[in-house]
Amino acid sequence: MLPELFQVGHATIYSYGVLMGFGTLLAILWPVRLADEEGIPAPKVEGLALVIVLSAVIGSKLLTAVDYPGYYSGDWTQLGRQVLDRGGVFYGGLLLALGTSALYFWLARLPGWKVADCVTPGLALAQGLARIGCFLAGCCWGTSTNLPIGVIFTSEQAHAITGVPLHVRLHPTQLYEAVLVLAVIPLLLWLRKHKSFDGEVVLAYIFYYAVLRFFLEFLRGDPRGCYFDGLLSTSQLISLLIIPTATLLLVRLRKQGVSGKESNHISPRVLVNRKARARAF
Repeated sequence: MLPELFQVGHATIYSYGVLMGFGTLLAILWPVRLADEEGIPAPKVEGLALVIVLSAVIGSKLLTAVDYPGYYSGDWTQLGRQVLDRGGVFYGGLLLALGTSALYFWLARLPGWKVADCVTPGLALAQGLARIGCFLAGCCWGTSTNLPIGVIFTSEQAHAITGVPLHVRLHPTQLYEAVLVLAVIPLLLWLRKHKSFDGEVVLAYIFYYAVLRFFLEFLRGDPRGCYFDGLLSTSQLISLLIIPTATLLLVRLRKQGVSGKESNHISPRVLVNRKARARAF
């Protein structure tokens, strides 16, 4: 655990902020390159990346404030420091980023699903690095365990910032998620090259993460909102909404993709006859 890296004068450089910033930079540069391969203008993708980054930060902090009452001290002079040295709820950032991205696609007249597929690998990379930052900062800790893989936190500073229990062996849920998210990136890149329809990559990742997050939440030990007498957390409820939604969209887009391919193989004369019969009815 290393919540602080070093100091520059009176400014403290936090490990979480550095990793989040590095991941954000890669999440901007990588999608621009992938989109360029699709013939999508780089300036528009750069603008989208900035929209995603800003809305993700704001959304994650807003849901954090809801899930963790008192997490932010209310001292506006310390808000910047708290944003840098404390994490946020990923789903809050994801949901707000999805909404703002849809609006940006419409305003910029971009092929939304195609661009989203280009953004997805960078998103997964940024998320994995951010979870490593969570581990260094001490937030998002797991439940106690006797397994050898468990970790023991000892930083008094991290305890003061996040409340992580000290001198207790805990599941490193931050690292679990980081490994599982980073490991899926090669599959996302492969799927992007072999996808059947636009939107398959982003929806597959959203579905994968929702399932992953639902089960990882059972190993989380930090306070993060609870429902049904503590049975489910806020993120688990969101996962239960996302899983069927992503599934339905995958099925719908696949059907549209199949229909589009069938239309491409039908001669113009047959299409005209079909349209004529449809008008007759």
